[in-house]
Amino acid sequence: MTGRLAKRYARALFDIAREWNALEAIGEELGRAVAAFEEPRLRPLCLSPVLDRATRVRNTKEVVAALHVCDTVRNVVALLAERDRLGILSEIARWYDALLDGVLGRSRVTIRSAAPLAPAQKQEMVELARRLTGSREVLAVTEVDAELVGGVVLEAGGTVYDGSIRAQLNRLSKEMAEGL
Repeated sequence: MTGRLAKRYARALFDIAREWNALEAIGEELGRAVAAFEEPRLRPLCLSPVLDRATRVRNTKEVVAALHVCDTVRNVVALLAERDRLGILSEIARWYDALLDGVLGRSRVTIRSAAPLAPAQKQEMVELARRLTGSREVLAVTEVDAELVGGVVLEAGGTVYDGSIRAQLNRLSKEMAEGL
């Protein structure tokens, strides 16, 4: 249920941002709000059920005021706090980013490798992601995952392209087991 609810909030916020021609600005401010409320020391002050709702709402409003975000983002965060839905803020931001990416023709990809990639290698993977997704722009996040042993795993547009040595070893192991 929260996925659909987050999507509805994101769509409403996106429509307002589009009307005001502030899609990227509101997306950035929403991202700052998410980062603030994910701060481990701050999270309990705004989300803990131990505190009464009035205190959580007051704390939330103080935090969002300190962020100096636009009225629209401030109002959405306050509304979420008042309805005990602040926990879905990050999901709202993810949906908003997906809507924004669609309008701007960009894709977000994750590149996982066993060791840090050199800049040229990362650029090569970004170009590959651009061709695979057909996007004009690719926003890439790189992660190091030693369990891959070697190679690269590219996650783009909901599809995983696994070129890791671990995957190759798993395939080989399966083929050998089936051959016996």
